[in-house]
Amino acid sequence: MIRPCENGTFLFLASLSLLMSATACKEKVAAESLSVSILNTDQYRHPTVGGDEEGARISMQASHYSVSEIRRDSETDWVATYVYQPTAGYTGTDDVELDILTGSDGATAPQITKKVRIYFSIHK
Repeated sequence: MIRPCENGTFLFLASLSLLMSATACKEKVAAESLSVSILNTDQYRHPTVGGDEEGARISMQASHYSVSEIRRDSETDWVATYVYQPTAGYTGTDDVELDILTGSDGATAPQITKKVRIYFSIHK
């Protein structure tokens, strides 16, 4: 079976052996990086996307955190929001990488991933 991908490549599947050859479909990926300076007692919030078919996930977790998660609830007005708070008393640097998923029409998975890398400078 041959399945066309949005980027002009094709996915080839051998029906019996389920072997894949050539190039598998890949998501479109854009990148953004942010530098954030916060007090070690502060909480940082980064809103991402809010549509029903859109979402966000942590692809590389921070190292020095007491809170590092995606929240999507009434408190964030249903926008997927990354929330970070450093470990109590920690000073130094930390970073996290998020995947922002968009482009779904409701019947298919999101086709576009935006990578967001947040670099934290944490001080007293």
